Amino acid sequence: MPKVSDDYKERKRESLLESALKCFGEKGFHSTTMDDIVAYSKTSKGLIYNYFKSKEELYLELMQERTKLTFERINEHFKNCETATEKMRELFKMYREITLTEEWRHLIRVHMEFWINSARHENLQNIMLDRYKKQYLQFMNEIIEQGKKSGEFKKEIQAELVSSIFWAYIDGICLHYSVVEEDVLYKQQFKQTEEMIMNYILTK
Repeated sequence: MPKVSDDYKERKRESLLESALKCFGEKGFHSTTMDDIVAYSKTSKGLIYNYFKSKEELYLELMQERTKLTFERINEHFKNCETATEKMRELFKMYREITLTEEWRHLIRVHMEFWINSARHENLQNIMLDRYKKQYLQFMNEIIEQGKKSGEFKKEIQAELVSSIFWAYIDGICLHYSVVEEDVLYKQQFKQTEEMIMNYILTK
């Protein structure tokens, strides 16, 4: 048998992940089967199982890659942000000005569906909570603490509480948009949420 290069394996893996994401988006995570992904990717069942043992494993890989890309994009935007206030404003701007597409709506629906589904399975729930706490909450906590230390933000605010409120609003607005699909309302909700949170945390 000819030796398969690492580059080929990585490209095949990425292709399978992309096919899985499209399947999840079109059919929903719960309804999608490994057979669906096999058919969509035009590959063999044996091959796909060489890379991933289940659709849950496929999704977790997708989630991790998307998370990595998200923080890379955020850090790129933060290059010109020195203060905690600037970072918070830039985050809201990024979400408010995101390109609203059907593919993005599919991604939101899949994420929310998996997030809810994970609550019914202890091992998946632990993975999702670990990701949320160590990546998303910690990231926001550092910004809030920076703002408190510099005097930009009120000393009495609780970093973890503000962080959880921020991500809850992000998830809620995105989920709402994925169903309602009103672009103007989406942007207005983010703008108003930005002002509410900034008024709560900023020193007068």
